[in-house]
Amino acid sequence: MTDPKDRTILVVDDSPPTCLYLKRLLEKKGYGVITAADGAIGARLAMELLPDLILLDKEMPGMHGFDVSRILRKHHDTRGIPILMISSETRTSEKIRGLDMGADDFIAKGIGADELHSKIAAFLRIKDLQDKLRLESNKLNQIFRFLHEPVAICSKDDEMLLASQVFLNLLRMPREVARFKTMTEILRTLEVPDEIIAQLREVTQEDLRLTITVDDEIVHLTARTAPIQLEQGETARAYTFRDITKEVAAEQMKSDFHSMIAHDLRSPMSVIQGYVSLMATGKTGEVNDTQLEFLESVNRKITEMTALLNDFLDISKIDAGFVNLKCRDMDLAELIKDVVADLEPIAAGSDVSLDIAVPADNVRVHADPLRVTQILRNLVSNAIKYNVESGWIRLTVVPIDGWAQVSISDGGIGMNPEEIAVLFEPYTRGSSQRKIRGVGLGVVIVKKLVESHGGEVTVTSVPGKGSTFTFTVPMSPDSGDGSGGDHANNEKSTDLQGSVN
Repeated sequence: MTDPKDRTILVVDDSPPTCLYLKRLLEKKGYGVITAADGAIGARLAMELLPDLILLDKEMPGMHGFDVSRILRKHHDTRGIPILMISSETRTSEKIRGLDMGADDFIAKGIGADELHSKIAAFLRIKDLQDKLRLESNKLNQIFRFLHEPVAICSKDDEMLLASQVFLNLLRMPREVARFKTMTEILRTLEVPDEIIAQLREVTQEDLRLTITVDDEIVHLTARTAPIQLEQGETARAYTFRDITKEVAAEQMKSDFHSMIAHDLRSPMSVIQGYVSLMATGKTGEVNDTQLEFLESVNRKITEMTALLNDFLDISKIDAGFVNLKCRDMDLAELIKDVVADLEPIAAGSDVSLDIAVPADNVRVHADPLRVTQILRNLVSNAIKYNVESGWIRLTVVPIDGWAQVSISDGGIGMNPEEIAVLFEPYTRGSSQRKIRGVGLGVVIVKKLVESHGGEVTVTSVPGKGSTFTFTVPMSPDSGDGSGGDHANNEKSTDLQGSVN
């Protein structure tokens, strides 16, 4: 505890002998002492001098001791000062009333010196702890307000408790306005969808993307929430935002740049392929066997390059959120058979057998036929590429809880755990796959397209024994499973913006 020499005690009593007695008693211990002869003077001195402790007489003419303690407890600067009320009152009801008015304890008029010093020392220790806590709280508040991230703390009732200045600046909102609003009211004002608000209130540590308009300016944010434990068992919710407007603009520029390059490359390549195909027919002049072999090789390479450019365009569009799903109810088994029929010659050329196992009943799904075809072609083509001589591929379909689960298994070269870990990252390829040309976009596109349908992709693999890719798409309401959910039978467009990372 701080030395008494650094402490000031205010004695408020209308009895001069009592004031003199307490002053001498306390000064003997080293305290600085100020006296006041009535309640009004005592309240004024307390507000001006901010003593460390107040000894307050209960019975005084004019302003009663209860009135003084009530006033001091309402004043911001004096509410934390310990008040020991001096009284000859023995009734419990009066003591309770005094405590309700703001006194911290009662001491008897004839209290002994040792007991008085012990009580004063005890309450000063409590004040020291309160002052320390208040100081730390003020520090935290100052630090919090000037964080470099938009952060807000809300009570369990969603009322704003704290907000960083960056958060207020981002929303162009004065602190005086924010303190009287709930986070839900603020987000609704910014036209954030109710489902996003509900996810944030439930506490999510995954980034949710928001697009808001502030002063006619479009702002892109990510948001997440976390639970916070307050004092006395109360809980709160921390909202953390991140302004990604510049990142989104950079992604858009990159996507536009990639699309422009891919488009500009694809056009001359189509012309080149047309001329090569025409030359191979002999219509531009006689072609010998060697020349024909070279032309066919050039044609194949142009086809491979065109496929790579198409993948590059697709991944750019999906990342930018510019691909629309045109979903409708369709027979998945028929679509799988068509894809297998198209790829069987390629599989046969690689001495790989293709097998299909689908339920006897129709498996109707609600999805985009073009995109599901793209998913299947990518996975089956990869199974052919990464197979072995006299290898095999099997496609199976199983309806499970409103979802059609499609598995493509093969007996190929397989992958190790390190390769699986980076499998769905763009432009990465496993060491065992280096002999196959490509940039590693196929499975990335598959994952994003499946997730845009609400499904998921999983993979299991053993080096030297093969791999199994499994994905799910939603079944239509009229499917045999009967739990496909509500889907419109007419064609609809689903914007991928926000649903694809």
